[in-house]
Amino acid sequence: MSTRQKTILVVLFTVFFCLSTIASSAVAQAVRAGYAAKTIFFLPFFVAQKMRYYDAEGLKVELIHMGSAAVSLQALVAGQIHFSGQNPDGIIIFNEKGGNLKTIGGLVNGVAYTLVGGKAYKRIEDIKGARLGVASLKGGGTTFLLEYLRTKGLVYPRDYTLAVISGGTPARLAALEAGSIVAAVLGIPHGDIAIDRGFNNLGNVGEAIPAYQFTAITANPAWAEKNGAVVVKFLKAHIRSIRWIYDNLEAAAEFATKEVGVPATYARRGIDYFIKTKLYPRDGSITIEGIKVNLEVLAKDGLLNPPLPSPEKYVDLSYLKQAQKELGM
Repeated sequence: MSTRQKTILVVLFTVFFCLSTIASSAVAQAVRAGYAAKTIFFLPFFVAQKMRYYDAEGLKVELIHMGSAAVSLQALVAGQIHFSGQNPDGIIIFNEKGGNLKTIGGLVNGVAYTLVGGKAYKRIEDIKGARLGVASLKGGGTTFLLEYLRTKGLVYPRDYTLAVISGGTPARLAALEAGSIVAAVLGIPHGDIAIDRGFNNLGNVGEAIPAYQFTAITANPAWAEKNGAVVVKFLKAHIRSIRWIYDNLEAAAEFATKEVGVPATYARRGIDYFIKTKLYPRDGSITIEGIKVNLEVLAKDGLLNPPLPSPEKYVDLSYLKQAQKELGM
């Protein structure tokens, strides 16, 4: 084969590859998924995008930083996003007021929060009368904070006030360092970072509520029912990303450092903790028992009235089961 013929073949191959890529992009289903903050709590989303698991399913997923669960919920209802990674508490309360959203897959099936006090606040009793930083006034890490402090004899709002700080754990850590709050619940590994910087460990708030569905993937049934195949594809990519994290701990830690911005030592510590405690559900599952606890805590806080509904009321596992089936699980 002459040099000219080889050149022509290379050009034709390049054109064919480019056209194939364009065609593939053209038919890819565009969807948007919201997340509260760029932390390892949402690492499976970033892995699925960067490792091209979404692409492999024919999806073009835009990950959108929402800042808070409340904003995510509003965007989901308005159709501005199609999937939301958030605490089920807000979904439960919304549905009890006449809404209709469903959790369809697990993201973080448990708790990884530490209550961290400012450098002058070394004991729980030191924060009495003080201002604490939270992501929201209800649900999520706030639920754990209220319950944990209740077991220590401090009751909200009698004994302390709450300040809502959007932007997730990194924003609360920044507020703590700036002195605008005296304590905050910080997710792993940011809690470790704060403690190593001289702030005080006031306890693992997860001790107060052992079983809990902390973060789940939520969808609007009005959209999901019309786009069932897309939902299944999204969940397949999600499961594949979690499997990758379990099977590649070193690479996952490096990924967390690069994509989420967590220092290497803390990234590995955080990944190890999430894997050891199985906070990431390897099969993408939701803990029904965990959502039952969500309901019980909401009732204790006066946000739900007994008799409590069945946890299944807020869950649709049909898409997850199909995704697991297609993955041979």
